[in-house]
Parts: sequence; structure tokens; C-alpha cells
Amino acid sequence: MSVDRLTGIHFEHPLLLLALPPAVLAILVLARARVRAMPAGQRAATLALRSLIVTLLILALAEPTFGILRPFRNVVFAIDVSESVSQQQRDWTRAWVRQAIQELGPNSRVAVIEFGQWAQLAGSGSALPSGGETNLEQAITLARSALSSPESSAGEIVLLTDGWQTAGDAPRAMRRAAAGGVTVSYVPISLAGQQPPEVTVASLDVPPFARAGDLVDVAAVLHSTGQIAATLRVSLDDQVVSEQQVTLRPGINRVPVALRLPATGFHDILAAVVPAQDTRADNNSLVTSTVVKEPGRVLVLEHEPGQASRLVEILRADGLDVQVQPSSQIPPTTEPLTGYDAAVLVDTPATSLTLDQQKTLQLFVRELGRGLVVIGGQRSFGPGGYEGSTLDEMLPVSSRPPERPERSSVALFLVLDKSGSMASAWSNEASKLAMAREAAIQAVGLLQPGDVIGIVAFDSEYQWLVPTTRIENADTIRSIQDRISGLESGGGTSILPPLQAAYEAASRVDARLKHIVLLTDGQSSDRGYEALLRRMEQYQITLSTVAIGSDADTELLARLAELGGGRYHFTERSTQVPRIATQETSILIRSAVVESEVTAQPAASSPLLRSLPGELPTLNGYIATTPRQRAVTALETSQGDPLLAHWQYGLGRVVAWTSDASPAGWSSRWLDSGWPNAGLFWSQVVRWSMPAPVRPDFLVSAQPEPGGHRVLLRVESLREDGTFANGLDTRATIALPDGSAREVALPQRAPGVYEQTLAVEHPGTYRVLFSQRAGDQVIKEELATFSVPVPGFEGRTAGVNLVLLRQLAEGTGGRELRLPADLVASPPVARLEERLALWPWLLGAAALLFPLDVAARRLSWPARRVTTGSRSATLAGTAVPAPERERVGIHGDE
Repeated sequence: MSVDRLTGIHFEHPLLLLALPPAVLAILVLARARVRAMPAGQRAATLALRSLIVTLLILALAEPTFGILRPFRNVVFAIDVSESVSQQQRDWTRAWVRQAIQELGPNSRVAVIEFGQWAQLAGSGSALPSGGETNLEQAITLARSALSSPESSAGEIVLLTDGWQTAGDAPRAMRRAAAGGVTVSYVPISLAGQQPPEVTVASLDVPPFARAGDLVDVAAVLHSTGQIAATLRVSLDDQVVSEQQVTLRPGINRVPVALRLPATGFHDILAAVVPAQDTRADNNSLVTSTVVKEPGRVLVLEHEPGQASRLVEILRADGLDVQVQPSSQIPPTTEPLTGYDAAVLVDTPATSLTLDQQKTLQLFVRELGRGLVVIGGQRSFGPGGYEGSTLDEMLPVSSRPPERPERSSVALFLVLDKSGSMASAWSNEASKLAMAREAAIQAVGLLQPGDVIGIVAFDSEYQWLVPTTRIENADTIRSIQDRISGLESGGGTSILPPLQAAYEAASRVDARLKHIVLLTDGQSSDRGYEALLRRMEQYQITLSTVAIGSDADTELLARLAELGGGRYHFTERSTQVPRIATQETSILIRSAVVESEVTAQPAASSPLLRSLPGELPTLNGYIATTPRQRAVTALETSQGDPLLAHWQYGLGRVVAWTSDASPAGWSSRWLDSGWPNAGLFWSQVVRWSMPAPVRPDFLVSAQPEPGGHRVLLRVESLREDGTFANGLDTRATIALPDGSAREVALPQRAPGVYEQTLAVEHPGTYRVLFSQRAGDQVIKEELATFSVPVPGFEGRTAGVNLVLLRQLAEGTGGRELRLPADLVASPPVARLEERLALWPWLLGAAALLFPLDVAARRLSWPARRVTTGSRSATLAGTAVPAPERERVGIHGDE
């Protein structure tokens, strides 16, 4: 229960208090001579009384008051009279307010305002026209002003409204009210008796721009006053493309529709709802429009010719402009790629790309805002040497395979060049042979019991430095490492014989994974590599190569790694050799390649999977990777390994598909025409990665305000160097629904920003051509469109917007009210401060003290002996000779 609260003492003229110390001091100085002959007690009493009287008089002149805060009701009722509120509802709200005022009683302070687009006090003399927009911000702002008074600025605002604002910013007004201690409560006008059933198409959310062939998400927002069954039809350019039965619940209903957009140009989209019951039909349909642009351009980069042929066929059938080229031809800069919206990198090892080429892809996505789809295969991700590379940094998955408690047995064969040239070194580095020895030692250290190791050293001839050996324990590893340490250089270079020996040894080993790593800095004139690699493939033996220095036969080694199913590495620093060798060993022992039948399971909601009905096909394999935290894993295996993942990278997007795209490979069922959704799946993957079909240097928008009576035309323009394009002649040519056209200038409002707000007189669809000129030359153009419905937004609401009303109440400590008694029963928010004047009491006290002052001066006090030299006298009781009276300071009766 609220109680009175004291606020202390206040002064109307506080500056007068500054005169108090000097006045008291003056009294003490002036009266001292007059009371000097008085006894000490009488003198002190007299001075104290005079000082107190003066103090009381000065305090009274300062007019002090005593403050008391008493709770009281300070309420403003705001009644909605906009177009969306019926006459029956207005009458009900006014009656509710009259009853609430009656129950609050005469000691409350109340006011009533009515609002639509504007707000004013009810009964102010000028009639507020009914209808129009709903501006809750205006209502709350005026109500706050009505609450303010010299006594109190706090209080309560009671909104009687349906909550559908079409103008202003109610949350902004709410924050200001909360800061001033004002609460906002609401009375939902749905309580105004039995309302007839009503369904409206409130809005139709359609992307303003799209590409030809895009499958876009359209959302029809329907308002309903009750549980109503209805049919929703969506038409594209007067052709019905979707029809579905919906059950609408009271309030807001959002119904999604996937719509494929056809050729370029302007397209009208209409949503119509046919309810079983409805009171009016003019708000049951709504038309909006969009601009469809050219389909995107895609560059497919394949490591081997023809390996992406089926994927290219699918994308072209979807309408995309697809170009194909070898991934080895990625340019060192992004300039040749600016004409593409996305790139697809198919089963390409990172080791086959230079650092500049990887940087090109990185800048293509991160700074140009384009898309990249990375498709797996035997030479991608972990097996492709992605780990630690620039390419891996871009991916929504980490190329490092997850650690497994179980793994397949491994057979690793190292073929090390120990020719005379390996004894040399660059700069102050250790020799190439020393680094090769260190590489072998570190690689062996990564092996585990059960693995097999073999090391062949060669120059013009070869020898088994470590014959085929199965690791038993740590002692085995140390023994092998000791033998590696004694390797010395000498002789020429002959690669084929040691490679042949390693193959023959590997073919006799029983191991799930067999891998050969060749390290050399020289060239060899041997022939017959292709035949050897074909035999290796039969035994599933893979080969990676490491070219140490530019003197190595880099072309041969790259070709051997490609045909051998491994990775090609090139380094001009001998110190990098151990890292490369351990990386190869790590890839091998972690067994990134998973070849078995795999079921793809949805892991998270993703736009890449929309409109894919039924079960997904199985896969025959994939590359094991690790998901990244910020990425969305759309599909995964039963073990939790990512199959399809995507994320935003800089300004662009990157998608990773960890299986392959080969018609005869792991994903054959996903590319087969037998799966009816193959085209939809692959086109959605690629199209999602593309940027929006707008010019980033010339962003335009035509946005009607909620009421539909005005539209904001806006342009954001940049120059080629990324700076703001200022001071340019910017215009908008508007094609009106009646076929006429109008050109308006868009003045500059901010750096690079040009905008203008226009009144819209007629409903219908408007087309806008934005242009920018430098002199007489048009340098930029862009299209846009917008629609103004009939009736406006006010006629498209049904029921009560409880979401907004609850937001306003919760943000200010208000609540929902149903009966006037709910308002009366709640504790008052405001307190009225009453001031009690203290100056009459101070004057009265001063008047009462004045006779006491006179009495204190005239009253006889007990005698006191005064000694003056050798003589004495008695004061206040004995006559004293005149000279003695002069000496003791007695002057007359005072």
C-alpha cells in the first residue's frame, strides 16, 4: 500500500540565507557594549535571544516550506479513432473511459486524448477527424505532456487501441516514457463485444531483386480475428503458381511460399486468401512486384578435364551461365574474375595451386563479395593438403579430420634423394639432405604400433635404408631413427628404380592405407612412370611428391602426384621439408578418406535444403573434416562429420561439399537424373553462394511508408575506388500506374546518399528508373519497383496487435487492463507533492521571543562582587560611587 513520504524542507528564496551569518555577527557586535555590565548569565541569555530572533526573521523571509509526497492517480486515456477501429469499438472505448474516470474519483487527475494520424485532447474544441493512420508515438508523446505538471510528471497512460501502428515509432516513445517514470498500459479493443470474423492479407514479403531462375521465399502475412480455415493462392503475372489450405489462428499468421521466378524484367506477385467466412473482401488480396535480373555467371574450376561435366550440365539446365576451365589457370589477381558471381572448385588439391592463386580465391570472396563452392574428392580437403593453407582458412569446415579411437593400419614408404646436390643448402639453412633426414625421423615418430615403414635412399642407384618393418613399440621407432641419422650423400639421380622398389614392397604389405612419399631436388631421364603408376593404382597405393628447389623436375613430380592420387609439394626452403613430410604422414594416419555407404542427415535448418521433399540419396564416400563453430552444417553423417556446410566469409559466402561431384563417384546418386531433385539441390547450393543481383556501387531502393501515402526513393553511390560518389546529378524517373511518367531530382543528404520522399496519390504498381549523371553522360542506371495497395494498411488489419502492445507495457512496467476496476485496483504510479508553508510559524516564534528578550534585559540577577584595586563594591544591591560605576562600565539603567 502506498503511503505519504516526506521530501524535506524547501526555500522559495534560498539566497536570503546568505544574510544570516552577517546579521547574527552584527547583533553580537552591536549589543556587546550595551550588555557588558550585565552578569554573565543575563548577558549570554540576551545575546542568544536576539540572535535567535534575527535568525527566525531571516528564515521567514526565505519562505521555507515542508514537502510531503502523497500518492494520487494521474492518468491519461488515449482512444484510437483511426480507420482500423470501427464505430462500435470507438463507442465502447469511450464508455470504458467514462466508467474508469467515475471509479477513480474526484481526487484523481485525468485527461482524455483521441488519436489517429495526429493526437489531441478530447473536447478541445476542434474535432479530430476519424479514420486515417494510427500513430501511437503521437498518442504517447501528447499523453506524456498532459501528465506533466508543476507537482508531478509521472503517471499512467492507458491506450485503448488495436495496436496496429502505421505511422510513427511507438517503441521510441515507449523508451522516453519509461525514462520519465511513465507507465503505459493498454485495453485491447477486442473486448468490445462480439466481433464478426475477419481475414486480411496484411503484407506480402518479396525480395525487391532476384535472378532469373531463382527460387525465392515469399511470405504472405495474414491477420485473422479467430480460428478460420482458408485457401491461399499465389499468382505470378496472373498465373496461379501455388494453392494451399491453411488454418489461421487469431492474430498474425505468416505463410511461406517458394516461388521460382522466370525471365528478366518486372513481375507482379499476388496473394489472395479465400476464407470460409469474412465480413469484407476488399482486403483479401494484395499485389506486390519485384525486379528479376540476368542469371548469374559461374566459373567451374576442375582439376581434371571432364570431372565436373554432369554438374555443369545441371547448372546450365537451370539457366546459369557456366564457364569451365582448369583450376591450374586461376589468375594471380582477381581482375579477370570480376565478371563472375560464383566459382566452383572441384576436387582440386591445394598443393597444385600457388599462394597467389589461393589468395585470388580468398579476395574474390572476402572483398568482392562473390561466392565459392568447394567440392570434395580424393584430392581435396585433408588429402589435398588444405590444412594450414589459405584455402583452408576460407572453408566452413576444417580440413583436419576428426580424431578417431579406431583407425586403419598404415604402410608408409619414404623414397629419399641422397644425391650429391642434396648436400647443398640455401643461405644459412641446413643442407637439403639434413632436412630430408629430419623429415624422415619426424614422419617415423608419428607412426603407431601395427603400422609399416620402409625407407629407400637413392642417387644413381638405390638402397634400403630401412627395409619394410612393422612398428612394434617405441624401441622400434628409435632404432629406425638411428639408422636414418647415418644417411650420407653422393652420386647422381635416378628416380624410377627406387620408386619401383617401393611399389613392389608396398604391394606385398597387408595394410588398409599404402602411401609413398618421394623427396628429390634433381631430374631423371627415366621412362615408364605411367605404367608403374597404373600398377600402383591396382593395389590402391598412392604417391605424393616433394620438389626441393627449382632445379627439381617440377613438371614431372607434379604429374606423378596427380596420377598417383596424392599431393604435389614445392619448396625452395630446405627447412620446410620436415613440415611437408609430417603433414603427409598426418594425412595418412588420420585416414581422411571414408569409403562406405553413407546416409546424409539434416543437421540444421538451411536455405540450401529448402523445397527438397522426401529422403535424400545415399553416398558412397566422403572426406572426413571437422565442423567450424560459426558455420552452418546443413548435412552430416551418422558420425557427425560434415557433408554440406556453409558460412559468410567477409563480404561473400563459401559452401563446402565434402563428397565429390563425379557421375561415377561417391555422389553418383545425387547427380543422377533418377533423383528428381538433383537440379534443384545443386542449383540452390550454387545460387545461395552468389551475391544479391544489385550493384554494390549503386544501391537503390523505393520503400513506401507503412501508411502507403509516401514513398522514400534512396540511392547509395560509390566511385570505382570505393570512395563516396558526391555531387552527382541523381534522378528517378517514375512510371505511374496510369501510364504517365514523372522525373524527380534526388538531392544529396549524406556522403554518397541521395534521397527524396514523395507523396503517393494513387494505388497501384510503380516502376522506377534511377540514374546518375556526370555532366551530360549517364554513368549508372538501376531499376526498382513498389506497390501501393487498395485499401491502405489501415484497412488490412484484423484483431489486436498484442505483440506490440505487450512490448510497450513490459518496457514501462504497465499491464493489460480489461475492466475499469483493474485500473482502480492497481497502486497509483504518481505522487502529488504538497508544500506546508513554515514562515508564519517562524514569524510567530520570533514574536513570542521578543518579550522574553525585553524581560531578560530588565530582570534583576543575583549580585556579584567586583574588585577594583584595593577597594571593593557590591553590584546590583549596593550603591556604588560614581567614579567606581564608571570603572566597572555601568551606564544608567541599561
